[in-house]
Amino acid sequence: MVQRIVLTDDQRKALYEALDNQQTYTEMADLIGVCVDTIKRILHREGIREFDGAKYAVSPANRLNRLNQEQWDRPCLKCKKRVPRPHGHWLCPKCSKSNSGLWAGVDEDWLAK
Repeated sequence: MVQRIVLTDDQRKALYEALDNQQTYTEMADLIGVCVDTIKRILHREGIREFDGAKYAVSPANRLNRLNQEQWDRPCLKCKKRVPRPHGHWLCPKCSKSNSGLWAGVDEDWLAK
């Protein structure tokens, strides 16, 4: 599964400024480091810009669930920091991002031995 890109406050401000300056979506995508379709999805998901079409549609139930999702600050299983995150997420965002490569399985070189 692909990791969802979470915008920092600085990136969000830069996107607002880019829209105000009428920059192209290609320039905005280069700013964040993603492709044009992904920047459009991010803009739509964050509520910064609305686009027509089913490709960018987010069901109202998903949007409400994400906004009203219960949060907890249980210690992260890896780094033990108390970072607010959705209930049921056992790793903080930083640790889960660094842990994502571990789910890829065993390396092919190791299997060949």
